Amino acid sequence: MRVTVMKYGLLLLAIALATAGAAQTSSQQGPPGTPPRKSPLAEYAGTWTGSFEGKTWMTVRLTLQGERLSGSIKHARSLEFNDLGEIKNVSDEQSTEPVQDAEINPNGLLLTTKDPDTQETNRFTMKLTGESTAEIKMIAMKTPPGMPKIKPWKLTKAVASPAASSRR
Repeated sequence: MRVTVMKYGLLLLAIALATAGAAQTSSQQGPPGTPPRKSPLAEYAGTWTGSFEGKTWMTVRLTLQGERLSGSIKHARSLEFNDLGEIKNVSDEQSTEPVQDAEINPNGLLLTTKDPDTQETNRFTMKLTGESTAEIKMIAMKTPPGMPKIKPWKLTKAVASPAASSRR
């Protein structure tokens, strides 16, 4: 009798473990036959550049790690604008700010960075305008009184190298 109860207990334990394992794997993959869910952040991952007069003045690098974006924004340390709110001049000196947070909101992707020199927090909104184009603007950018609203800056996504994808 004792051996039978023990075998029955082991059988129940084996069934419970198998059921728990199956439940865990099925919840991650979704229903059979459906593709894995793509993160809305995935479209933003990559290297984006902004140019002025043929010179790259801004590079946004974003990497998707699980359900989070990480990366950096490298930009000219100082910008000058014309009366229409468009870039007039960019400095050669650059600053790189690590992305502290990235989240989707109704206006696009809100990126929060921190200047390593001043420890100031900066916020940018990045909005996709095409498959490989986007606009980015700094939120709450300090501007002198009477200056027009700064226009968003245009970004282009770098295309993956064809040589890397054709190698086998």
